Amino acid sequence: MSGEPRPPHAAVLRRPEQFQPGAVAAVLARRAKAPALDFIGPARRNWGVIAEALPAEEAQALAAELSCAGLDAAAIPQSLLESPPEAELVSKIELSGDGLDVVSGPANLAPARLSWTRLAALCAAALETRDKKSIVEGPNLGAKAARLGLALATGMPLPLGGGEKKRIVETRDRVLRLDMVFLNPARTLRIEAERFDYSVLGERMLHGAEVNFALLLAELAARAPRALRGRGTRAVLERRPSAERLYDSLDDLGREERWLATLAALGGAS
Repeated sequence: MSGEPRPPHAAVLRRPEQFQPGAVAAVLARRAKAPALDFIGPARRNWGVIAEALPAEEAQALAAELSCAGLDAAAIPQSLLESPPEAELVSKIELSGDGLDVVSGPANLAPARLSWTRLAALCAAALETRDKKSIVEGPNLGAKAARLGLALATGMPLPLGGGEKKRIVETRDRVLRLDMVFLNPARTLRIEAERFDYSVLGERMLHGAEVNFALLLAELAARAPRALRGRGTRAVLERRPSAERLYDSLDDLGREERWLATLAALGGAS
């Protein structure tokens, strides 16, 4: 019946390459009559799912304003937002004309063939890791020599040890991850760059996980040209600055994947 209330809607961007937190924040700020800086953080966190659980008319109005600002947007029923499943680690795959073959994973992953047509999104990310460890430092050679000289001069034995100091050292590194998001049925496979078997590259395999990671990503993108590409994927393939590959966390990556899976399911992005 036409008088029935419409379900809650979401406003989403339709083109991944158009996502710019500053531009989204500007639109939200105009609507709220508030400073744009107040919306930069939420816009960055939400990726292309700009707002959720809105009345249908409000979502449509927001999508129209975003589109007028040069950000192709649409209002969709909330129920159409995808929820990709938890990622499964895969350590070895094989590639064929029809699809990707899962060979093995660290958690006894069952072999399977996944068609290229089901690959909805390729989402690569660099994540910063931090590790703290306690180290013990003994006295330096100068201190030891001074103790020895004093012992010889006084004839009194002095311990040459002691003087150890403990301090906490923090190390930082970056790790690379690649999530392959499939639909119908939904499934997400994750590659950890440092633990993956790159023999699938054959003669093109080089030394070093990072360069092989980029080669593998390029191969997957070529075999599945319709798969959407996340920001990190585009940064790797187009050799953009490394900062564009950096994500806050795996949760941050997951929010981008939710958006891209939704677009792929809708067929709403090229």
